[in-house]
Amino acid sequence: MLRMGADSISLFVTCYDFSMDTQKLRRDYFLPGAIILAGLIISLALYAIRTEEVPALGAGDPKMVRPVSPDDRIIGNPQAKVKIVEYADIDSKFSKQFQATMQQIMSEYAAGSEVAWVYRHFPLLDQHAASASHAEAAECAGFLGDSDAFWRFIDALQSAAPGETQFPVEGYASVATQLGLPQAEFETCLKNGRFTKKVYDDSTNAMLAGAEGAPYTVVLVDGQKPIGIQGALSYEDMKRVISEALAKAK
Repeated sequence: MLRMGADSISLFVTCYDFSMDTQKLRRDYFLPGAIILAGLIISLALYAIRTEEVPALGAGDPKMVRPVSPDDRIIGNPQAKVKIVEYADIDSKFSKQFQATMQQIMSEYAAGSEVAWVYRHFPLLDQHAASASHAEAAECAGFLGDSDAFWRFIDALQSAAPGETQFPVEGYASVATQLGLPQAEFETCLKNGRFTKKVYDDSTNAMLAGAEGAPYTVVLVDGQKPIGIQGALSYEDMKRVISEALAKAK
């Protein structure tokens, strides 16, 4: 199996070697620069909310991606012909790289209303212990702040902890203050687990849709089969994906 600096993780604290033959490696958008990542099962102790089974790692199908809804965090037109649905881990260095890529991409495409970026959560708990907490905190920020608070919260965490550095949960208070969020309400939102189920549902859907790690992206094009992409593509590769997707949408 091709491995390119991945966030490799263990399943139920047991290490697996995820071998894959040539046929399984095929992707319609398996581009140079994609990083193949190992997968995870979310900590059952933390997210014991639902009891249905999820598929084995790598056995999901992009067609299982959850439809985009008003509950999603979206930049761009929710009715866009091309939707980039990303499942990310805020502390992952590869998700951080792809965050910058998508910000650059959307600075070019959002105004045209043909491309939307949908952000969902896929915390890799055994590599980044606070990643699920970060996801919930970002949702709390978005709930309590203005329309950009969700995105600015993630930017603040990743700017303070670049690369492989992991942001400490003790730093939430300063970020909340920086963003002008009501401190007491922010702490209550986290304490009460207001968005725990949302983060769990995102993660479960990521695996159903074929995620093997973070970031995992599903490209949705009106009238076309959904395409899954494993790893952090470069700006150039992602722009090529979008250009081809837009061509198919017309």
